[in-house]
Amino acid sequence: MQKVTWLHRLGLVSAVVALGLATTTVAAHADGYDTPRSATARGAGSTYAAGLAAAEQRARQAVLAVGHDCTPGTYSAMLIYSSPGGGTWVFDSTHNAMCVD
Repeated sequence: MQKVTWLHRLGLVSAVVALGLATTTVAAHADGYDTPRSATARGAGSTYAAGLAAAEQRARQAVLAVGHDCTPGTYSAMLIYSSPGGGTWVFDSTHNAMCVD
């Protein structure tokens, strides 16, 4: 029986992962979602959650303004400002999605 080294195992795992990623990409493009879109927007609210939601909603609207139909995508946000009393929360949010061109 042949001894399997860790390098050999790493190669096999890498090949399986690469195949999985390639299959996922093809499946996403097969549905027509082949155009990446991204937008960043600023939003504010009186609570942490409201400020974050406002920024995410504006970023999503900006993406949908140029794409016919888009996947749910992903968000990343950064707190820009919070007032000392906590009454104002301002965020920048970036939305990345794949859209139908």
